[in-house]
Parts: sequence; structure tokens; C-alpha cells
Amino acid sequence: MKKFFKGSYILTFTLILGCVTPQGVYYKGFDPQKIKVISVGEFNSYGEYNTSGPMIKDMMIQHLLLRGYTVKEKDDPEVEYILLGSVTRFLPEKKYLVYMGTDKQQVMLGGPLTEISGSNVYNIGSAFGVPNSNIVVTNATVGVTARLVEKRTGNVVWSSGFSYEALTVETAAETVVNYLITSLTGIRK
Repeated sequence: MKKFFKGSYILTFTLILGCVTPQGVYYKGFDPQKIKVISVGEFNSYGEYNTSGPMIKDMMIQHLLLRGYTVKEKDDPEVEYILLGSVTRFLPEKKYLVYMGTDKQQVMLGGPLTEISGSNVYNIGSAFGVPNSNIVVTNATVGVTARLVEKRTGNVVWSSGFSYEALTVETAAETVVNYLITSLTGIRK
């Protein structure tokens, strides 16, 4: 019965997410179809995760290229728009091995195993070869805000943000970037 409810939950969530139309805020009169040449500038990293900004920047470039855009370095004279942003949340997934001990053995937890911070937590079963143990996993969460700046005028012509939780940080980041680029371009991948 648990599998049925879990499967129903996942199917419902997938359908809802699939129906969500990515949205952003556009400058009055701006037409995203005018974008011909774009540059992806810096994305500020989140906290101690110094590589989160460059990771999101690279994914943004990939998604723009997948949709047929010309992407160049910001100093190129052909660049009309620069995409910038910040990683607002970057929490990779974590796995913990929890050994419960045996009837004859008492187990004391010696360190802080707390860290839930808004993510879903799953018990994925026992560790192979370690009796009386459980593997506990937390989801990854990624959040990004982005803005498109017209190079010639300095006007911000589009802005949006999105946050997503998934089993891995790569999946969460991929979903966030796909949402934002779809919001900007109107083109689904």
C-alpha cells in the first residue's frame, strides 16, 4: 500500500510540475524573440560552495545552446544581452549510515547527526553486510535568481528565480536552469 501512495505522490507531483508554466518578469515592451547573441556573465556562488556559481553558469550556457542561441563572451562586440545571477540555495544531498547495534550492544551516537534543513529525508534500507543498520538520505536543494541585462542601455529586461529539491544536486540544478531558460526564452527543452 505504501508503494501505491508513494507512486501516486510522485506521479501527481510530476504532472503538476509538467503543467507549470515558467514565469519571469519582463521589462515593458521587451520581446525575448529579439535575443540573437547573448553572454552568460557571473553567477555568484552560495556560501562555502565556491563551485556552485560556475556550475550554474555552465548549465545556463548549455541550455541556451540547446535552444539554438549564439552564446559569446561578454566583451564580444556582437553581444546584445548579458545573463547574470546568484545561487541562492545550494545544499547537496547527504547520506548517513546509522548503525543500530545488537541486542547485546548499546550504541551511543557521538556526533551531531541533525541536518534536515527543509529537505525530505528517506530511509533507503539497510547497508549491505552491516546488520541492524539503516542508510538515511536527504534531498539536495538548489535555488537560483537570474536577470537579463541589455548591454547597450544597462536596463534589466527580464528577471526570475526558482528553487527545486531533488535526489541529487545535479538533478536539482538541471531542473532549476531548465525552468529559468524556458522562462526567459519561452522555448521548452
